[in-house]
Amino acid sequence: MSRLRVTFAAIGLGMLLAAGGAFAQPTTTDSSASTARARSAPVFTMYFENDMFTGTDQHYSNGLKFSWLSADLTDWGQTGWRKNVVESLPFVNRPGGQKNLGLAFGQNIYTPSNIGIANPDPDDRPYAGWSYVELAFVSKTQDVSDTLALQIGVVGPHSLAEDSQRIVHRAINSVRPRGWDYQLRDEIGVSVVYERRWRLYGRALYNALGIDLVPHAGVSLGNVQTYANGGGTLRLGFNLPSDFGVQLARPGAIGGSPTDDLDPRVALNRNFSLFVFGAADGRAIARDIFLDGNTFRHSRSVDKENFVADLSAGVGLVAGPWQLTYTQVWRTREFKTQRGDYNNFGSVTLSRAF
Repeated sequence: MSRLRVTFAAIGLGMLLAAGGAFAQPTTTDSSASTARARSAPVFTMYFENDMFTGTDQHYSNGLKFSWLSADLTDWGQTGWRKNVVESLPFVNRPGGQKNLGLAFGQNIYTPSNIGIANPDPDDRPYAGWSYVELAFVSKTQDVSDTLALQIGVVGPHSLAEDSQRIVHRAINSVRPRGWDYQLRDEIGVSVVYERRWRLYGRALYNALGIDLVPHAGVSLGNVQTYANGGGTLRLGFNLPSDFGVQLARPGAIGGSPTDDLDPRVALNRNFSLFVFGAADGRAIARDIFLDGNTFRHSRSVDKENFVADLSAGVGLVAGPWQLTYTQVWRTREFKTQRGDYNNFGSVTLSRAF
């Protein structure tokens, strides 16, 4: 059944791609648009993901991430080693391109289906926490974006995930999680992530109504998660932001900054946007520490599925420099003894351009 759902996800992605090709104009973004204000706008983003939006409390239970993406550093006026460092980074020699540095920190919490028992079912997902910092470099034009990110953090008790969940559950008078004694052991985690995103774009109705397709492909390497992924996002609405689409709080997601001055977050005469979107992402997974268990120490573990897909849909609103989005995510079975064919959770992002 899980393989069948992955197949349906791939078919859905193909439909997204076909739809984008049908509506997009032969050219991509408007390369004649000014970029002066977009280049000077750093963006702060908060991601909050939780399965409470779907009335459950299991598996991927919570994700919280804060990110800061700098303004364009192409002409930042520095000399010496600082200028040499930026110019030595990859993907920098694109005419008219922008370069941004990002910094983020976050925490993910994973739990079994029944958090009320002291000794969790060994065939269920083990308790695990992941707290990390992330450094990212983004090189983009109006048509393509490359992100290279490094995540460093800790899995296990020192991630403080147990404390976070206990405090929140106590505050909202929810079920006390009792099985954290069986969580994964402490382990330093490192992941190197690369992702490329393309933007195929069309505008109609006085440059207000728009549709864009943002395919993506990437890879993650490390002892935390090793996978290759690909998918796409289709957006439709008024005054679409000129970025590369809504992302979940996953590795390499560092916030979306404007690529040109038509973006309603920086435009002089259009400061409102309302849009809907649908997305698909598929991952071929070689390692997932949250299912496979610790790398060098004995811990709880389950047999993971090697192919996992996400289907999602949502709505976004831009008002002045602020952008708010909500995404509903359906994720196929992640391990072989998982009950049910999929998980679902909600994702909220709130960002501000400065």
